[in-house]
Amino acid sequence: MAQDYDNIGKKLWADHAEDLSRFVLDADNVEVLADLGTEQQIIERETDIIKQIRINDHEAILHVELQLRDSADTPMWARNAQYQGYLVGKYQMPVYSNVIYFHPRAGRNDPGGYTYSWGDYEHTNRYKVIRLIEIDGQAVLETQAPGLLPFTPLMQPPAEMDPERWLQECIDATHAVPVDQRTQADLLYGIYLFGGIVYASALLDQLIQEGLMQESKTYQYLREKILRENTINHISVVLKAKFSADIVNALTPLIQSISDVQRLEELLDAAAKVQNIETFTQMLHE
Repeated sequence: MAQDYDNIGKKLWADHAEDLSRFVLDADNVEVLADLGTEQQIIERETDIIKQIRINDHEAILHVELQLRDSADTPMWARNAQYQGYLVGKYQMPVYSNVIYFHPRAGRNDPGGYTYSWGDYEHTNRYKVIRLIEIDGQAVLETQAPGLLPFTPLMQPPAEMDPERWLQECIDATHAVPVDQRTQADLLYGIYLFGGIVYASALLDQLIQEGLMQESKTYQYLREKILRENTINHISVVLKAKFSADIVNALTPLIQSISDVQRLEELLDAAAKVQNIETFTQMLHE
């Protein structure tokens, strides 16, 4: 599930880079010059978002990490020290690094940097910690910036406004923004996905009907991804109920290599009917 948040977050950054860049930098005079690749062969993991920008007449690198919860394996300050060191060395310009925390309880203990000094040695690494729950959601809605709308359900609502009413306000603002149908579908799906972090799925289903999201390419991709994964799991369960688990496990990589959902559904139907594993294996290779 965390990967789904990453996927749609990166899609929103691809489609609405300037809206989101201005938000994290808290500056209006921002121009996105290029989307830079995030694959970094010399470090252990990839960064989430890297953009080359111009802000107030100077160029810099904008780096953003999208975090559902706190970093579990490596502290965020250590990850950012690694990221920023790499980015400064590669691009040789200022790096403005940010971490956006989605969950209301995430990021509360993030120090926003790392520093040490001893004798002639000194190092300081600072980055901005953005906890969405601490952002004034109403002020963001009033900007009518499309790229920010999917995150607004996770922001601070106006005083005394109950959560359900706030969610409806965010949805209404998304319906009102002047964008094409496909973009609006992407934004509504973003609200549906990110809203699921704090709101009940039944409420989201009630307020955002599935038909409104079906134009979204991201929605279609993730829906097909889930369907594919579920079908593969069902094939495995059906086969293991009839044949040796070791044999089924040996076939699993071949099954997982199939991307066509219709083909997988055919194999699921076949798995329920075949009398021996050899027949199913032959079907896999057809």
